[in-house]
Amino acid sequence: MNVDQGTRFGTWGDETSQLMYFGIMPVMLNGVNTTGRVGDLGGGNGLLKRWIPDAITIDQDASKEPDIVDDVITHVGEYDLVVIRYVLHYLTNEQVLQLFANLAANHAGPVLLIQFVNDDLEAKYKNSVNETKYFRREHELKSLIANTHTIKTRKAVEYTVGAEFYRNRLNHPNPTAHQETVVGYLLERTTHALQPEQRG
Repeated sequence: MNVDQGTRFGTWGDETSQLMYFGIMPVMLNGVNTTGRVGDLGGGNGLLKRWIPDAITIDQDASKEPDIVDDVITHVGEYDLVVIRYVLHYLTNEQVLQLFANLAANHAGPVLLIQFVNDDLEAKYKNSVNETKYFRREHELKSLIANTHTIKTRKAVEYTVGAEFYRNRLNHPNPTAHQETVVGYLLERTTHALQPEQRG
């Protein structure tokens, strides 16, 4: 079963999906300069283009028809802004560290990280059927990026994940609602994250 549902991903009609993939985006993008070349790492089927029409989507899942099929962990491109939206729960801690180390080495501009975090990990994992994911509390997320990037601004939207979300997303037979928070970090790479030859 392809739980990500190709180009239909994120377009489900339940309230949680509509909030996560559409409703909160004006909040997360407010004050962020998106006028240059924008790389949408792990952007799947390109939903970000609704707000940033020229965003370049990079994803390893060809069924979602991204602009570039590549591994986001090691991808290198020339971008003024990199957006990483709802990607990190697909990655182990080691892979997240590798992703941000690669960004620190190859991307001088800002990174907009949009990711949900969960205080109640038990409830999140109970609803996460038919998939392998890596869910985190906010302090755990922060610790993974602290060595390479600094959080310049933080935004947060708290909401209830409705049971219908898990029926649509994962065909869960008996899901339960729970609380969740999406955080938006505008990141810049830290000086000590650069290689010695990169330091000015």
